[in-house]
Amino acid sequence: MSLNAKPDQESGAADKPPMTRAEVLAVYEASGYDLGRHPAHMIRRAHQRATFCFQQVLSGQDLTPTQVAVLATLLKHGEVSQNHLGRLTAMDPSTISIVVRKLLKIGLIQRRPTKKDQRLAMIKLTDEGNRYAIERLADSMEVARRVLAPLSSEEQQTLLSLLHRIGDGDDEFA
Repeated sequence: MSLNAKPDQESGAADKPPMTRAEVLAVYEASGYDLGRHPAHMIRRAHQRATFCFQQVLSGQDLTPTQVAVLATLLKHGEVSQNHLGRLTAMDPSTISIVVRKLLKIGLIQRRPTKKDQRLAMIKLTDEGNRYAIERLADSMEVARRVLAPLSSEEQQTLLSLLHRIGDGDDEFA
């Protein structure tokens, strides 16, 4: 059934008697679906934990995880194009644009066109941005420590390796 169609609009649906609760449960059980073991749900729960840890450690900083990712990336790479910055941080063009606007507004980065191509925006940290980003590195590492705290050192390495494989998969998302 499509999400926009009403149940009785699907072909033949009006001819079928309603399913009993037992029939519904039998189909549900046969599907193998288990919310507590569904990978997308578990990743969402892990993301909730990461967000909670981030908010605990960086409370009062008025920063988002994507902004911290951009600051740290600029520390590492120096001046890069906005497009390349988006690729380095795995952000789509609209997200990186929003993050850049916010960091420009608070004076942590600067943007300039290139001499060769005025459409190409180059981004780099300001002096204040360098200092601020360096000060946040330890906070970000504390977030990572808290997120991974329930796991042994070996489990942490395994999880990170598996997350890289999932995130860097060669499907249509990549």
